[in-house]
Amino acid sequence: MKRFVVVDLETTGNHFKSRDKIIQIAALVIENGEVIEQLSTFLNPKIPIPKFITELTGIDSEMVQHAPLFEQIADELHTLFDDAIFVAHNVMFDLSFLQEEFERIGKPKLNTLSLDTVELTRILFPTLNSYKLSDLSSTFKIEHTNPHQADSDAEVTAELLGILLKKLHSLPYATLKHLYTISKQLKSDLHFYIGNLLDEKSLMMTSERDDIIEYRGIAIRNEKFHLPQEDENFNDIHTFLVEDFDEQMDALVEFYHPRNEQKQYITDVYTSLTNDQFLIAEAGTGIGKTIGYLLPSAYFSKQKNKQICISTSTIALQNQLIQNQLPLLRKLVPFQLRVASIQSKRHYICLQKFEHILREDDDNYDLALTKAMISVWLTETTTGVLDEVSLPSGGYQLWNRIGCDDDSENRRGNPWYSKCFYQKAKNDLLLADLVITNHAYLLSTIQKHENTLQSVEHFIIDEAHLFEEVAGRTFGSSYSCIKYNQLLSRLNTTDSVDLINKLYHNVQNNNVKQNWWKKTDYYVRELKFESDELFRLIKDFILINQRDDNKDNIRYSLAINHKLKKYSKWQVLKDSFDRFEMISNNFNKHCEEFIIKQETDQMSAYIASMINEFKMIVNELFQMKNELKEILFEENEEFVSWMETEAKGSFHSTFLYCERVKNQEMLKEFLFDKAKSILCTSATLSIQNSFDFFKNELGLTDYHLVEKIYSTPSEFKEGVTVLIPTDLEGIKELTQEEYAKQTGDYIFKIASKVNGRTLVLFTAYDLLKKTYEEVKMHQTEDQSLNLIGQGFSQGGKQRLIKQFLQTKQSILFGTNTFWEGIDLPNDELDCVIIVRLPFTSPEKPMYVAKSRLLKNEGKNSFAELALPLAIMKFKQGYGRLIRNEKDRGYFVILDNRITNSTYGSKFIEVLPNQKIITDCLENLLDKID
Repeated sequence: MKRFVVVDLETTGNHFKSRDKIIQIAALVIENGEVIEQLSTFLNPKIPIPKFITELTGIDSEMVQHAPLFEQIADELHTLFDDAIFVAHNVMFDLSFLQEEFERIGKPKLNTLSLDTVELTRILFPTLNSYKLSDLSSTFKIEHTNPHQADSDAEVTAELLGILLKKLHSLPYATLKHLYTISKQLKSDLHFYIGNLLDEKSLMMTSERDDIIEYRGIAIRNEKFHLPQEDENFNDIHTFLVEDFDEQMDALVEFYHPRNEQKQYITDVYTSLTNDQFLIAEAGTGIGKTIGYLLPSAYFSKQKNKQICISTSTIALQNQLIQNQLPLLRKLVPFQLRVASIQSKRHYICLQKFEHILREDDDNYDLALTKAMISVWLTETTTGVLDEVSLPSGGYQLWNRIGCDDDSENRRGNPWYSKCFYQKAKNDLLLADLVITNHAYLLSTIQKHENTLQSVEHFIIDEAHLFEEVAGRTFGSSYSCIKYNQLLSRLNTTDSVDLINKLYHNVQNNNVKQNWWKKTDYYVRELKFESDELFRLIKDFILINQRDDNKDNIRYSLAINHKLKKYSKWQVLKDSFDRFEMISNNFNKHCEEFIIKQETDQMSAYIASMINEFKMIVNELFQMKNELKEILFEENEEFVSWMETEAKGSFHSTFLYCERVKNQEMLKEFLFDKAKSILCTSATLSIQNSFDFFKNELGLTDYHLVEKIYSTPSEFKEGVTVLIPTDLEGIKELTQEEYAKQTGDYIFKIASKVNGRTLVLFTAYDLLKKTYEEVKMHQTEDQSLNLIGQGFSQGGKQRLIKQFLQTKQSILFGTNTFWEGIDLPNDELDCVIIVRLPFTSPEKPMYVAKSRLLKNEGKNSFAELALPLAIMKFKQGYGRLIRNEKDRGYFVILDNRITNSTYGSKFIEVLPNQKIITDCLENLLDKID
């Protein structure tokens, strides 16, 4: 079938079964890739069009007043679908509306196959960040003149369909076979289309693509290995900086401006590498920090034949460095550069596990969609890192089953060993000049003495201000109620379709008695019951021990200490854990009896993989129980343990943590004493031109260090105006409600003056919540802004940022996680407002533990800990505003402690600005352009 009808509807709402009606329809008939017929018209719904629909589509009641009714175009519309496939972006919405309308007027429903371009795009382009039509039009460079109008959307969907079908037809035969099987579980009729395509391909004598190999029935990318060529002689880095650097950067980087600070930074990094020095380098905004350390690293590694490990704070930043900065570096250097990227093995797909999972046909929609996406992704990926795939929410359940583990590295038992992505990543390290990773992987690898990075002697720690914090997490332990329940749910019982059921039907032999399966069901149910009961008690225990002024927070935390364990309810919690532990120990022993009897080398690979998965889950459940026991009941002065839960929601949102209070000795033993050179770099490392706080945190005070600060270029400083209102009353003079009212009034007036595009940073959710409501009360029809608030708007941090970027005239309200790690383009962000100076909550367990240590040493915890941490975070908040020299904006401080306290000047001193205006709000508003 080569005839398609691409449809788009605009409606008065989403409720096709009740009140909502179609207000615009467009249908394009496509044959052989050409539009041969079309129908496009407004429709009179005979009901008012809601205001929010008019704002979204631009269609109002007046525009449809004289338009035809649906029944007047129904006959013409119905005949378009004869022998055609119905296509739409989110096809169930459009098809359901039309079927309901046809039924309403007494016409037969459409008898047609359907394709969904959302579903098809997710499968064929599984790594895209967004599948909204407006975003896809941008990605594929399709002109989209009037988003949310049916005629424009239908034209874009038609062009998108052409791109999708071309990609689908290009897939290897093996991939299409898997998609055909999987697609029977999807919402559209894709399996019919793929079935015809397979028939066509089987009759064609064309050879398969040479960039694909088929192995054990799965098509994967065929990456050919090339031995690196010997590089010819090239100039040293100093000559390159003088003669070629500016010219090449100007050709490669838009709006490039030569900066002496960047060249000095490059020179100093190179010197520290060649002289085996430890360098602490603060590189202010605008220095060009990343290329500033990549370039000298590349030259040093190539000239000295020494490998360098470059680590940054998160996997997201690791990927960003590889995708954005590495291509620029390769163009800059006059030699071939070998770069490897590595992260923990669970992030890589285990192809053996995926092969087995492809055989399973008991999928829900999300699992089927995920299998289809991964099947296509395997024909493209060179890394095998699952983070590349934009999984549906339910797909993360599959990720947990197909990630690499220790069994994946079993060379003898794994037929996919030679194709293993994680093994390839480790092998790439052997030949790499530069190794790029993240802090958690670096720290866990050196702690466990794994051999992947053991030979590296030169390290670059980017985002170094977060290194000690990540070390605390890595050298500690944690327990997640959600993770424990997810593991249990993968087992389930013989009555389910999960692992135990599959084992029950595949491992029926004399070694396993029927009673064993009954006991297994009993233990799994009891474990679920006892773990749920335990975490209900833990959540309740956290809630009843909160202070009244904490009751409006999103998350609550509670340190585990001697005082806590004297409460009677702690004993109730302890009794609950004892029951849980008894069941856990019995279950573990019960399962070991089964595992010992299984001779996996005598079984099929599929059954052996199930038993290995069962063994892994049982071991992990037992290990998690031991970690929970350690966190709750074992006492060690070197660690601090605490519990966290969400204020709203179920007990599943409860987590427990145990972290080292001081990580200096661990870092010294595992990293600093073994390294020849280390660069610690970030935009925020110093306080009042001193690195003392940073050095103390990492334990670097006993090492010979080179310390450098590279100031933000003047054109960046001139882009920001700092505004400090003088007519603010302090929080001590007002109730919290009065303070929130004052703050909301200031935020609304300032944000209205800059036309939205404002990020408001809080230190506590309770104040954010009250202030958000106050700003909301200021809204009028004539003067309104879109409010996007953490805890109010749906989704996590990245979703809120995306919503902010897509919505004009918006204010984004955020707490701790929004202070760093987000880059908003200046045309989308004009103003950052700091509501309160970012001091850490004095009740935060880690802060309490570190404060106690300082007091025991006779030191002032405010001066030595609270103030430095707040200043560092303050600098991070400032850094959200200006990302390049063309950016302009306002940095507003609404905390009168900045001018009234003895320490306020210390915050002002870290700002690179020349333009700081202190005045009453009314006069400050006049200063905003």
